[in-house]
Amino acid sequence: MNSPENKFSVFAGLDLGATDLKYGLVNAAGKILVSKKAPVKKGRQILAAQLQDAAAELFITASGKNWSVARIGVGSPGAVNFETGEVMGNSPNITGWVGVNLRKISDGLGVPVYADNDANCVALAEHLFGAARNCRSALCVTVGTGIGGGLILNGEVYRGSSFSAGEIGHITVVFEGEKCSCGNRGCLEKYVSVTALLKQAKENLVKNKKSGWKRFLENGKLTVGAIAAAAKMRDKTALELLSKQAAYLGAGLASAVNLINPEKLVLGGGFLDAYPEFLEMVKKEIRKRAFAAAVKSLKVVKAELGNEAGLVGAAFLGWEY
Repeated sequence: MNSPENKFSVFAGLDLGATDLKYGLVNAAGKILVSKKAPVKKGRQILAAQLQDAAAELFITASGKNWSVARIGVGSPGAVNFETGEVMGNSPNITGWVGVNLRKISDGLGVPVYADNDANCVALAEHLFGAARNCRSALCVTVGTGIGGGLILNGEVYRGSSFSAGEIGHITVVFEGEKCSCGNRGCLEKYVSVTALLKQAKENLVKNKKSGWKRFLENGKLTVGAIAAAAKMRDKTALELLSKQAAYLGAGLASAVNLINPEKLVLGGGFLDAYPEFLEMVKKEIRKRAFAAAVKSLKVVKAELGNEAGLVGAAFLGWEY
């Protein structure tokens, strides 16, 4: 990595999600110095203004601490043209977001701004500071509300010919399966994600009203934590639900491993935090399905940077320049 501009330089990162905007200031070692979060506002123009306000707020904060902001990075859902900053498509969770130019949030701030897909930001952060350090090739996958994927190839983020690489959550695993928000049917994230797990668990509760695992609900609410707690107590229903999720995820990842043959496969998200055994379940499924040659030296590991990876990765967009 290039040396920082000077020891007082900091980097501003904005990580836009479906529900929250995380933004902060990061130093040259990847340490978050300032971290803020706000609910995402609805509406294209309103949301664009929110990003501008967040960037301006970070500049004010930095100035108050006598820091110099060297650049701004924005991570956003959807295919983002890294060269121009324009959101090009594939953003089903933010209505009307296609066509927004994320580089314009820096208008008047006088520093370079970079923009990329949010999952690419996670992959970059894990590559620079986390579980994929020193790897020439890695697939970074986050299992949350949906499934996000980012690729490191030849030591760099691989974005694809039209900036849409890494969308592993939308590979088809069930021909003519459930309708996905992307418009396709049978996408992986319709069968394995926090959303899918809770849907399946709710359906099970309706069918099995006398099920013993109801005692694990959190204040009567169905959560990933409740399902994980039940699984840790060897509840049959919870284990079956998680096993099914692991099977689908392992199948999808095995296909990716056969295609890419990465050094590392980095997994993150709420599943692994709540139920660490899930990682081993997925590993077994991958090794059962993928070519022996493809998994011979493959390391399947847990992500290290957690929920802050997107912010850190956004702050380091453009670090090569």
